[in-house]
Amino acid sequence: MLTCVRGLLAALAFWMALPASAQPSSLLPVPSSMRLADGRLTIDSTTRFEIAGFADARLRRAVERAQSRLAQRISQPVTGAARDTARVPAARAITIDVAGAGMTVQGIEEVEGYSLVITSQGATLRSATVVGALRGLETMLQLVEGDGGSFFLPSLEIHDAPRFPWRGLLVDVSRHFMPLEQLKRTLDGMALVKLNVFHWHLSDDQGFRVESRRFPLLHQRGSDGLFYTQAQVREIVAYARDRGIRVVPEFDMPGHTTAWFVGYPQYATKAPPIAIRREWGGADAIFDPTREETYTFIAQFIAEMVPLFPDPYWHIGGDEVEAKHWDGNARIVAWRTRHGYKDNAALQAHFNRRLSAILVRHGKRMIGWDEILHPDLPAKTVVQSWRGVQYLANSARQGFAALLSAPWYLDYMKPASDYYTVDPVPQFDELTPAQRALVLGGEACMWAEFVSDETAESRIWPRLGAVAERLWSPREVTDVAEMYRRLDILADRLEGMGVRVGSHSARLLARIAPGVETAPIESLFTAVQPPRFGQATNGRSTNQLHPLTRLVDAARPDPAGRWMIERLVRRLALDPQDVAARDSLLVVFERWSLLLPRVEALAATSPTLAEALPVARALARTAVIGTEAVGFVTAGRVAPADWARAAAEELRRYEAPQGTLRVAIVADVRKLLAMASAQPATSDGR
Repeated sequence: MLTCVRGLLAALAFWMALPASAQPSSLLPVPSSMRLADGRLTIDSTTRFEIAGFADARLRRAVERAQSRLAQRISQPVTGAARDTARVPAARAITIDVAGAGMTVQGIEEVEGYSLVITSQGATLRSATVVGALRGLETMLQLVEGDGGSFFLPSLEIHDAPRFPWRGLLVDVSRHFMPLEQLKRTLDGMALVKLNVFHWHLSDDQGFRVESRRFPLLHQRGSDGLFYTQAQVREIVAYARDRGIRVVPEFDMPGHTTAWFVGYPQYATKAPPIAIRREWGGADAIFDPTREETYTFIAQFIAEMVPLFPDPYWHIGGDEVEAKHWDGNARIVAWRTRHGYKDNAALQAHFNRRLSAILVRHGKRMIGWDEILHPDLPAKTVVQSWRGVQYLANSARQGFAALLSAPWYLDYMKPASDYYTVDPVPQFDELTPAQRALVLGGEACMWAEFVSDETAESRIWPRLGAVAERLWSPREVTDVAEMYRRLDILADRLEGMGVRVGSHSARLLARIAPGVETAPIESLFTAVQPPRFGQATNGRSTNQLHPLTRLVDAARPDPAGRWMIERLVRRLALDPQDVAARDSLLVVFERWSLLLPRVEALAATSPTLAEALPVARALARTAVIGTEAVGFVTAGRVAPADWARAAAEELRRYEAPQGTLRVAIVADVRKLLAMASAQPATSDGR
C-alpha cells in the first residue's frame, strides 16, 4: 500500500494489530502442514546455500536468484555460491537436496511437493524434483524474519504439496499489448505464490500478437506493429520454465478472429476488406468451417507455432462464436444442411474435431472454453469454465477434464474475498469421486479491454494471491481476515521485486496532473473503486484507441477502506457497545466526508480530476449516513422510519457507478442501516 493510504487508515488499525511475536505466519499460500518449534536459524552474510545431490543449470539459477533476494532482504551480501556437497548438511547452511530433474517438459504430472526443516543448526530443503525445490525456496524466502538484533528463519518443519496440479493465470495481450518485461514481472509474481500455468491469450479481434514467418501478414497487418517475435516467445517460455511455470498458448478460433483476416480474408465468412476491430464485443468475421482450405491454413500455422510452445496443452478458445456469421452465409447454411448438422453447435463441434486431430498429430491436447462442450467433442479435450461453475460440473459429469475460471475474472474488479471463498470442487456438488478427480484446478483471468501494461499489475495483484492460495492450500484454509493480512504483506513483497502493485496510482496521477498535490484523490481511492466489468459509467465507453489514463485507471480494484469497514461493521454487529469499533468507524467516516471540499478544489484544476466529483459527493453522503447509523446502533435506538427509507433509497443510487467510479463501502453502510432500523431496546429501558 502507498504511504498516504496507510496514513488515512492508521487510526483504525491499532486495535487490530497483534504484537509481532504473536503474529501467525505470513506465508502465502499456506502450506499443507507446518509445525513450529523453539529456536531460530540466524541469517547473515556468512549464510551459505549448498546443493546436495542432483543439480542442473535450472536449479543453480534458482539458488542464485534466492541468494540475491535474500541479500536484498537482509541488506547484507550473501556471498557463498551454490556448490555441490556430500549429503551431509553443513553447519548453519541452507541445503537443497533434490532427487532428480523431474519432467523434461513440465506437465500436470510434475511432482511439486517439498519438505523444509529449519533448526538453529541449519535448514534443509528436500524435494523429488527441481520444480519442488523452486516451490520450497519461495517458502523459505517468505519465512525470513527480523528483530532488533538479527535476521533469522524460525525453527519449523513443513511438508507441502499443491491441492491441484493446474494453477494458472490467463493474460490477454490481444486487446492491449503487454511488453516483455511486464510479462516477466508477472511470471516472477506467479512463482512467488506457486502458480504454475501462464495462459497466454495471443490472438483476438483486436490483435494478433505472434510473429509468423509462414503467414507474415498475420502479425504485419493484424497487430499494429505490437507483437512478439519468435525469439521473444522462446525467451518467455524459457523464463517461465526457470520458475516452474508452464506456458499454454491460446489462439482463439473459430470466433474472436477478426485480426487473423486483416491479412488473410480468404478464410473468413466475410468478404474483404476486414480491419482490426477497435470496439469491444462481437467479432466482425469468423472462420469458415466448411472449406478444406481453412483447415490447411490452420494446420500449417499450428505446425509453425508448435516448436515455440513445448507444453502438451494447446488452447483453441472456442467461446462466443456468433451464429449470425454462419447463418448469414447461404453457402455455409447449405453445406451445414447437406452434411446433416442440425445447428451451429454441431457445426462448431465438427470444426473442433478437425482442430483436435491437427493438434493430436503434434502431440498436443486441446483445451477450450465451455461453449465447446458437446457430445461429439473428442474425449481427451479439457473444458475450461468461464460462464459459471455449473459448466465445470457439467464437463466433469460428461467425463471431460475441467478447469475453473468463472469466479476468478480479475477484470470484474471484485474484492479478493469474493475470489477466495470459491472452491474449485464444492463439497456438495453431487459429483462422484471420479468426476471430482477430473477437476484439474483453475485459472484467474486478466482480460484486457480496460487494462493496459500501465495498470495490469495493479489489477492482477495482490488479488491473484487469493486465487493462488485457493488452488494450492488445503480446502480448510478459509479465514478471510487472515487472507487479507497476508495479502498486504504479499503486496509489499511484490513491490520489492519490482511488480507495480500499488505504485501505479501515484504514477498515473502524476501524469494526469503534474505538479498538483493529489493526496485527496489518493485518500478517495481508499474507499472507491472501478466499476464492475459491464457496468455503465454514465455513458462513457472506451475502445482500443483510448488511452487508459483516467481516474478510473488509477483507482484500485479492492481498496483498503472497504475491507476495514467490513470488519468494523461485523464487530459492531456482534457487540453494539464495542467502543473501539464505534470510534474507528466515526473517525474514518468523518475523514471521508471531509474529503469533498478538497476534491472540489482539485476539480477546478483539471477536467480529468473533475471526474472525481460525483463519486466524492456520493462517498461523503454515504459516510454521513454511516455516521448517523452508528449513532443509532450504539445508542440502542431504532432509526426513524422516514430517515431509514430515505437513506436506503440514497444508498441504492450509490450502488451504481458515480461517473467513472463507484463507492466501495455502500454494502457495509447498508448493513449499518439495517442494524439501525431494527435495534432492540437496551436493558435500562431506553
